[in-house]
Amino acid sequence: MKVVYKKEIMGITDDEKNTSEVAIMESGDRIERKLGEEIEIEVYVKTYGKIKTNEYEVSLRVLCSGNKSCSNHFFESKASERDFSRAVHSALKKLDTEIEHRLHISDQGKR
Repeated sequence: MKVVYKKEIMGITDDEKNTSEVAIMESGDRIERKLGEEIEIEVYVKTYGKIKTNEYEVSLRVLCSGNKSCSNHFFESKASERDFSRAVHSALKKLDTEIEHRLHISDQGKR
């Protein structure tokens, strides 16, 4: 799995960045297991507002590198929060839900 930051993240501490990187890596491993192939996660972070009232918008995009079921699909999610780590977790949760809905992964165990 590969994580690519498309823009330098301004206004966050190293601790917040490391926490978000760990969360993205863990979620990425889970997504790879669901899809069954190598993925690349692109991370876009935008900041809005003034210094004390920043709002972070985190956009995640999953690109597949194999020839299996995921190669025809494009997965993307966005979330915006005042706290950077909350925005990352919200975007990861939305991404996980979108993958389950579009590929009907959660229905496979019921048959």
